[in-house]
Amino acid sequence: PYLAAYMYVRYKNHLDVPPDRFSSSLSAIHLLDTQPIYHFLHQLSIPHPPNASWHEIGNITFTLPHPRNGKNPNVYNYIGHDSALIIEKAMEVEMKAELYEFLLENKYCHGIMFKKSMETFVAHYNMVELVEEESLMRAFQRWRKMVKRDASNTHLLKLMAIRT
Repeated sequence: PYLAAYMYVRYKNHLDVPPDRFSSSLSAIHLLDTQPIYHFLHQLSIPHPPNASWHEIGNITFTLPHPRNGKNPNVYNYIGHDSALIIEKAMEVEMKAELYEFLLENKYCHGIMFKKSMETFVAHYNMVELVEEESLMRAFQRWRKMVKRDASNTHLLKLMAIRT
């Protein structure tokens, strides 16, 4: 649910119909072929299996422009469970990349603490009750530790190369 909330705010200028807070149906995010998620959806879409329900069960709706070449969206309009997980991971990567850049820029360019920046980000993307800020912060800290370790290892390799 937090990724759907993120995507609807992130792509608010690409909504087919502006969202209505009192409506139970979600508007669709109209993706352009310049957006990374478009390519995942396009590649992973398959013809609707005969035994699959036509009832939509997801919490986010995308529309793709009609491609000049390639898959006909009237035929290739189904995303299976495994493909949905791949798309979900791609959305998570996009969200985390934006979040991490936001946290680092606020800290090192504006002196804003990570916790305050995290609260701002989560509130801006309407994810307040949908995601644990602490879990996002722990993931960010693990990522920073990994980046520092990789940078340290790269530095050591360069030193070893210089000595030999």
